[in-house]
Amino acid sequence: MTGSPHGTDLDTIVSRTRHLLLDFDGPICSIYAGLPAATVAERLRKLFGDHAQLPDEITRTADPLEVFAYAATVSEDLATRVETAMTDQELAAVATAAPTPYVHEVVTACQNSGRSVAVVSNNSAAAVHSYLARHGLDDRIGLVVARTNHDPALLKPNPHLVAEAVNALNAEPGECTLVGDSVSDIEGARLANVQSIGYANKAGKRERLGSAGAGAIINSLADLALRLRARVVDPELLQLPPRISRAHLRRARPTSPRPRLAKDAQDEHGERERPGSSAPRRPGVVGTLAAGGGQPGPLPLAR
Repeated sequence: MTGSPHGTDLDTIVSRTRHLLLDFDGPICSIYAGLPAATVAERLRKLFGDHAQLPDEITRTADPLEVFAYAATVSEDLATRVETAMTDQELAAVATAAPTPYVHEVVTACQNSGRSVAVVSNNSAAAVHSYLARHGLDDRIGLVVARTNHDPALLKPNPHLVAEAVNALNAEPGECTLVGDSVSDIEGARLANVQSIGYANKAGKRERLGSAGAGAIINSLADLALRLRARVVDPELLQLPPRISRAHLRRARPTSPRPRLAKDAQDEHGERERPGSSAPRRPGVVGTLAAGGGQPGPLPLAR
């Protein structure tokens, strides 16, 4: 693991990367920027009924995915209803989701250096596609592998979604890299034998992502965009038809046991965190690329 975004580990990982896999909530956007995750979690809890005795951790959690995971321990029917409601809430949240600074630069750098880009997410495929279309990324990101099932055991840290992405890309795991902002992302990548880059966009994440085994850690996607631009691979080997969806993939059942679903214990919503951080050709600057969500300034040359 590198303690700096300018370490040799990041350079080595990028040089091996032909396919970049991005988690959605964090590396691409903050899905709950306008509709708080805690509000969504509370709405999902109501589906259990007024007299349901919920464990304290489920009563307190601000993470909708934790509520979903618990619902699956109650009944398949309840899990289905909670997952459907969560998808509706995610779709509603897309309108106020905040783009992550420099994600458009990362996508452009991949295109210009001959790499493909995919999304691998525990969020619903419907919400991911809606966001990508809204922000002009749907024709630039060739593959979406995300939640379409009411079984939370299929979600990261289970390697199921990551492995589906690797298979859909017809790639070797070693030429793929997952960028994620949570321990579950890093664990899912490791279990799928895929390289990982931790996106430490908030205080405390660097330590947690490093302990989980991230191959490199960055504080801003600008660091990743610079490395991708500097290292070109063969673009003829990496053409993908646009908008491949997980719905078109064969759904293999996972062989590993039902995994822990929670993101880092203090990793995302409310006190548990989520997204942020941000930058574009002037002298001493690599490329000027609009980051569609109205953010950046210049990207400094890598030293």
